[in-house]
Amino acid sequence: MLTTAAMTSSRLALVLFAALLLAPACDRGSKELTPEEAAAKLTSDLEEASARLRNNKPDDAEKIYTRILETNPGHPEALTGLAKVRFGEKKYDEAEKLLTDSIAKKGDVADTHFTLGQVRQNADKHAEAADAYGKAFELVPDNSDYGLNYGRELKRAGKFDEAEGVLRKVAELDPKAQFVFTELGDVLREKNQLDESLKTYMKAQNTYPSNKEAFAGAALTYEAKGDNKNALDEWSTYITMDCCSEFSKTVAQVKVDTLKVDHGTPPSE
Repeated sequence: MLTTAAMTSSRLALVLFAALLLAPACDRGSKELTPEEAAAKLTSDLEEASARLRNNKPDDAEKIYTRILETNPGHPEALTGLAKVRFGEKKYDEAEKLLTDSIAKKGDVADTHFTLGQVRQNADKHAEAADAYGKAFELVPDNSDYGLNYGRELKRAGKFDEAEGVLRKVAELDPKAQFVFTELGDVLREKNQLDESLKTYMKAQNTYPSNKEAFAGAALTYEAKGDNKNALDEWSTYITMDCCSEFSKTVAQVKVDTLKVDHGTPPSE
């Protein structure tokens, strides 16, 4: 027969065993969130990660996005956010893969297509970048920034007719959009529409007098027309605006010196 002490010990052991069995269940229950709570936490985490990214804390943002993807595999906004982190690291292939996965999950987010355009542009994939920017512009047709990038990448891809159409649309949408007339002037110059190109560069200069690219574009157009005097004036203005950049020293100054010799003027020392 068991002694009283042994029976007491046995009962205590049973109680402790039962408590151990129940404890995990209680813990699990305390950690479970309702669907509404889970959705609210996800939204809060995404906002926090986005804020960390804007505040130049990509490592913190990456941790949050990674945690989200562990519990919500394939979440499109988290994939896009992580792609932005990779873009900042210049890991363009990884960023592009994350963005295409995000688009496969949810393809109607203009910011995702725009970010894909930025990634491809920096990877020198200009035709593909134009496609991505074009989709962003299609989704938000009143966003002149989307349209300007679309037209610029079409130009860089050598699709000048398409680029002209897009840039003219942007100019109508937002005549104050910086660089739109400069980009359009470049396209018209490439199409050998030199008089129209010059008018467009002049409009760019009047709209944004600090836009030195408009002066370089006008200089190149005057050269193409054989008007070296005006070309010299435009290049000289460019150098006044930008004395010390690599382009100014290796291109603009060389142009000025060459044109001065043609006019019997000693080149700059």
